[in-house]
Amino acid sequence: MRDDFSQNTKDVLFKRARARCSNPECRRETCEAHSEEDKAVNIGFAAHITAASPEGPRYDPTLSVEERKSIRNAIWLCGACAKLIDSDSPKYTVELLQKWKNVAEARDEGEAARMAVFSKLEKVMPELLEDMRKDLAEHPLKREFVLLEKSWIYNGGRTPGDGSIYLAYYYEDHDDLDDKITILCNHRLIVDITFNMVKRYNFTEDLVDYLTQAQEQKDAEKIERK
Repeated sequence: MRDDFSQNTKDVLFKRARARCSNPECRRETCEAHSEEDKAVNIGFAAHITAASPEGPRYDPTLSVEERKSIRNAIWLCGACAKLIDSDSPKYTVELLQKWKNVAEARDEGEAARMAVFSKLEKVMPELLEDMRKDLAEHPLKREFVLLEKSWIYNGGRTPGDGSIYLAYYYEDHDDLDDKITILCNHRLIVDITFNMVKRYNFTEDLVDYLTQAQEQKDAEKIERK
């Protein structure tokens, strides 16, 4: 049996989201005029953050029926995004959907735009961001990094693991590395501080916050699964 939302919950959720999809990369209007004057067309859905029934995406057996049917467990999405989040539930986690909802209902378009940028970056350079995420987890106070080829000797031959003042990303490990770095510069997420032949950059705190928060979320999810 499904623990579905009441019509009142759906109506309130629709209004709280201002009739727009809560996915920051979408933000599609979910209501439009019908050809008949006394009707409107709704293409939005009250989607469950944790599934309405066992075996569903992100199902949480610890929730009561009332909690599962509560507006706190609901997010307003267009039809395409509602299908998307349920087709890839490991990617679209409870925490991520809750953040979408909070931003959409707060009408924080700046935060929504920021989330959209990071979401797009995760699609075009996931391996590079993951390497950066791991480096910052291991070296939380470091902000400088350089781009190298593995055959180069730089800074006396030291590497990030043996006390160097920099992190390093290698051309052999990342295709189109210069292009990816340019994109990060264009979004003002890193700053070019090159002063010699080796390309050198600083992370901005905005990128550090995003990467470290994402890692903390992943660590918390691993603990929960255990």
